[in-house]
Amino acid sequence: MTKLWLAATALTTALMTSGCVIVVADEGDGAKMMRQHRSADGYIVLDRDGDYSRLSGDLNLRGRLGGDLSLVSGDVDADGLEVGGEVSIAAGDVNFTGKVDGEVSIAGGDVSWNGEAGDELSIAAGNLTVRGHIAGPASLASGDMEVDATFRDGLSAHAGSMTINGEVHGPLELVAINEMRRNRDYDDEGDIEIGARVHDGGQVCGIRVTIASTARIDGRFEVFAEHQPVVESGARVDDLVFTPRDRRDCEDLIDN
Repeated sequence: MTKLWLAATALTTALMTSGCVIVVADEGDGAKMMRQHRSADGYIVLDRDGDYSRLSGDLNLRGRLGGDLSLVSGDVDADGLEVGGEVSIAAGDVNFTGKVDGEVSIAGGDVSWNGEAGDELSIAAGNLTVRGHIAGPASLASGDMEVDATFRDGLSAHAGSMTINGEVHGPLELVAINEMRRNRDYDDEGDIEIGARVHDGGQVCGIRVTIASTARIDGRFEVFAEHQPVVESGARVDDLVFTPRDRRDCEDLIDN
C-alpha cells in the first residue's frame, strides 16, 4: 500500500508540474510554480540578482539574471534572456537570444546565437549561426558557419565552410580547413564567402574564397587559397593580396 501511495504521489506531481512556469528568484523570495497550459515542456523564468548554475536535461530559460549563468545540460533554449555577469554553457543544441554583459562561452552541437555580448564571445559548435552585436573579441569554431553580426573588437573564425556578413572592426582571421589531407578532394568543404564591411583588413585561408558584391574591405586583405579568389561585381577591396596555398596548413601561413 505504501509503494502504491508513493507511486500515485509521484504521478500526481508530474502531472501538476507538466507545462508549468518555474520562477527562480533570489534566496528569501522563494520559488514559485504556476500553471502554464500554453507550454507543453514548461520553462524557467529567472528573476534574481545572484548567480544561477544547473546540471540537468533540456532547459528552457527566460527572464533576468544579475550574476553569472553556468549550465551543463541537454538542449538549451534561452529566449530573451538578460544576464548581468558571464555565461558558460556546455550542452547539446543551444538557441540563445538576449543580452549578456560579461564574457560568453558556449560549447554545443547546433548553436544559434542572436544577441548582444558585452565582452568576449567564444563558441565551439557542430553548426553555428551568429547574429547580433559583440563588443569584445570573438572566437568561433564549427563545421558549417553562418555569421551576420557586428564585431567591435575583432573576429577569429575557423570552420569547414563559412559565410561572413555584417561588420568587423579590429583583427579579422578566417580559416576553412586548416589542414588539407593527402589524396582527399574538398569539393564541398573549405569555402569562405565574405560580404561584410571590414574596417581593418585581415587574413583569410581556405580552399575557395569569394568576396561578395556587398563586401567593403579597407586595409590590407590577404587571401591564401587553392584557387584565385572570386571578386563579385560591386565588391570593394582596397588592397587584396593573393598567395596560392598549395595545400599548406593555414596555421603556417597566417600570422599569429
